[in-house]
Amino acid sequence: MTVKTILFIPCLFLLSACGSKKEAENIKTLSADSLVAPLVSRVSGIGRIEPEGGLIDLASDQGGLIRQVFIKEGDSLKKGVPLISLDNQVQQSQVTESAAKIKTQEEQLSLDKVNILEAENNLQKAEADYEKTKRLVEKNAETKQKLDDAATDLQNKKLALQNEKANLQVTNKKIDELRQQTNTAKTSASKYTVRAPVDGLVLQVTAKPGAGITPGQSFAQMAPAGRLTAICEIDELFAEKIVAGQTAFIRYKGYPDTISTGSVMYAAPYLKKKSLFSDQVGEKEDRRVREVRILLNNQNLLINRQVECVINIK
Repeated sequence: MTVKTILFIPCLFLLSACGSKKEAENIKTLSADSLVAPLVSRVSGIGRIEPEGGLIDLASDQGGLIRQVFIKEGDSLKKGVPLISLDNQVQQSQVTESAAKIKTQEEQLSLDKVNILEAENNLQKAEADYEKTKRLVEKNAETKQKLDDAATDLQNKKLALQNEKANLQVTNKKIDELRQQTNTAKTSASKYTVRAPVDGLVLQVTAKPGAGITPGQSFAQMAPAGRLTAICEIDELFAEKIVAGQTAFIRYKGYPDTISTGSVMYAAPYLKKKSLFSDQVGEKEDRRVREVRILLNNQNLLINRQVECVINIK
């Protein structure tokens, strides 16, 4: 090996080291710069069309067998209309039993009133007999014992009237208690009929007569009545640039034509994982996004349609 060759090798290592150091600095600088949001006038995010109040999953607080389904997909609903009914034979039997008991007590109430009327008549007669006997005793036309007997009879008639009135109060109390039990049973039975919480449109129905359902299990989905919006996710790089009132437009994903204009009506006060509108599981899950809702001027769009939302930030 010649002297020139020996001198060349250290120089080669030196140049290589310098190059690696410079490349590392460039990578470091690029990585730092990548966290700085570029100057742009618009930002975009993938979203979907849904009502201003979001979508509602309909569920029952009770479990059991579905007896009847009153709705189908595409139905327009008014608040309070029945959606499904569950088997509630036990609760209905409680209502029937309570109603029968009330009827029995109402018959007793009528009898109590008759007894009170009779007791009042007996008392009036006893009072008249006592006064008559008293006058006769004063004229020495009747014995003192007869007066004592009349007084005792009068007292007994007063007690009899009090007892009949007490019986009437007891019967009334029983009727009130039974009515409360009946109302409770009716309320319990009514819970087995699920009703629409708001006005809206039925999007999907999975309930079928005869199928079982558990408490909280969704059996349908509805869109509440209201204005249509586009809900989308904006990457954290531009999240702070979004404010309510900014103008926006939407287009179908992959198409250039605008299908509606609108304005930002809500921007979430926090960031969350990107996942809501991702096509692939795990796509950019390390990124955070801000949820934004855009009020649309075109109110004739299909609910749940995926769109691209473009927001003017300048």
